[in-house]
Amino acid sequence: MTKDDATWLRICYISLAVILSYVSFQTIYTVGLQNGWLERYDEWFPLVNNISAIILGFSVTFWVSSKPSRKEYHRSAIAEVRKVKWPTIPDTKKMTLIVVVVVAIFSVILAVFDLVWTKALQSILP
Repeated sequence: MTKDDATWLRICYISLAVILSYVSFQTIYTVGLQNGWLERYDEWFPLVNNISAIILGFSVTFWVSSKPSRKEYHRSAIAEVRKVKWPTIPDTKKMTLIVVVVVAIFSVILAVFDLVWTKALQSILP
């Protein structure tokens, strides 16, 4: 693993901690709102919510990153992503155009099929 890989892995772990902290904050806030804690404990609930969310986010991230086998798995994932040969811009445009055309064709086919079935069922059912 190169120094660059280790840096990216640390950035990913920090991003995970921030995302988990935000999700924890929103979850605790919602539970507090639903249970009436926000009104009852309005003086200290925001502080407890912030501290709990940060502790929870960073402790889960520490737990994920502390086990050597998980860290090795993440390093190998970074190494595998480096081996990927990404398509060029013209190839991407070409493949996107193909997807758009195929979706348009299937949309027309489904619209015709729906129209035929609608007319058939309207003629059968009064």
